[in-house]
Amino acid sequence: MTRGQETELPRVIKLRYIDSGGDYRQLVAESRRLEGQTGRVSEAGLPIMLDADHAGRIADSWLHESWIARDRVQLTVPPTLLGLEPGDLVEVDHAGLSRAYRITEISDQGAREIEARAIDTSVYVTGRSLPRVSEPPERPVTGSPDAVFIDLPLLPGEQSPEAGIVGISQSPWPGKVAIYKSAVDVGYRLAGLADSSATVGRTVTALGPTIEGRLDRSARLTVELDFGQLQSVPLLTMLSGANGAAVETSNGLWEVLQFETASLVGPRRYELSGLLRAQGGTEDAMAAGIPEAARFVVLNPALKRVAIPVDAIGLPQNWLVGPARFDIGHASYHQYSHAYSGRGWLPLSPVHLRGMRQGQDLEISWVRRTRIGGDNWELAEVPLSEASEAYEVDILSGNTVVRRFPITCHRRLIPHQIRLPISAPFPRRFHAGCTRSAPQPDGAWRGPPSSEVG
Repeated sequence: MTRGQETELPRVIKLRYIDSGGDYRQLVAESRRLEGQTGRVSEAGLPIMLDADHAGRIADSWLHESWIARDRVQLTVPPTLLGLEPGDLVEVDHAGLSRAYRITEISDQGAREIEARAIDTSVYVTGRSLPRVSEPPERPVTGSPDAVFIDLPLLPGEQSPEAGIVGISQSPWPGKVAIYKSAVDVGYRLAGLADSSATVGRTVTALGPTIEGRLDRSARLTVELDFGQLQSVPLLTMLSGANGAAVETSNGLWEVLQFETASLVGPRRYELSGLLRAQGGTEDAMAAGIPEAARFVVLNPALKRVAIPVDAIGLPQNWLVGPARFDIGHASYHQYSHAYSGRGWLPLSPVHLRGMRQGQDLEISWVRRTRIGGDNWELAEVPLSEASEAYEVDILSGNTVVRRFPITCHRRLIPHQIRLPISAPFPRRFHAGCTRSAPQPDGAWRGPPSSEVG
């Protein structure tokens, strides 16, 4: 018989576990021996859920078993006791005392060599401890994220016109931010998770409309960011799609523009130059101009796309935005109401409108644009991204539409008999707008018109 050194035994047992009755926090149950010279601490982590009473009893049993098992015995028994196996309990009489041992090792070399450790089964029958009352920790209110809902046309590289764009910003960033939506103020469903803060701010200066499709090196737009930063890029990089931003204009629409140079002129304040205006078919937004204090959002991967069913377009939706680690009842969640207009479904307006006299008649023509796959310069004509090609030509007298012609090609001859009865002086103005079949067979959607010409 042998007894292990006291200094090799633990004085403290610590057991980590998941609290099943207290918000599933990780807690530690501890059992400590009051006597002895050892200072050892034994720890273990259990990836299971326990209540505090059960975890405490396991720690107590572990500590008592460790001290009892320091007594060991080595036995030699005949091969006839082949039924003995590791884990079996045997009674050993010594000096008139009988004690239980658990077999740990057996070596069969003729006679059977057995090693066993002392055990006391009473250590596994422990009394119940006092209940541990623990209040769940107060969940901190980190502030509510700021969300901006953006209606944009289908941008290059995107293939989901039904997606709405949400930009979420907060400092410090609380981790993942959840976006929930519901048609009513109950039954919210998760619409998406934002992984990083959007780069948002507001304009400091106003900017009026200008010619579209050309690089404007004279205009300047100053913005002040709430979060994030801006940087300049080479011209070719900008023409490849970099440094895009959405700016809210005076008519409530969002203009997409690009900037080549971003010069830091103050704390979080940048002056943007080398502007490409009315990108992505947002000429109607640019025509209204950008006012001061307009919302400014950089178009980058931090923006979250949320699916908007076709039958929900134009209908107000309730949105809840807050840290994903909290439930929607937490004070950090903020409620918004927004109805997406389905701008991504609208066809782009035609460009290069021309009007030419053919005797007394007027021939008008234009060039079609496409929402998808129009960046290939090798194509003779951009692909048709709609179900069918259709246009509407409006003849205007002043600001009043006096004639409208639905046609299916990008050229139209208007006889003078149609125009002469109109009392307004010649030349009258016209504009053309594309129409597309709606995703549902009943009806069609008309895109924004092109610029009017004389």
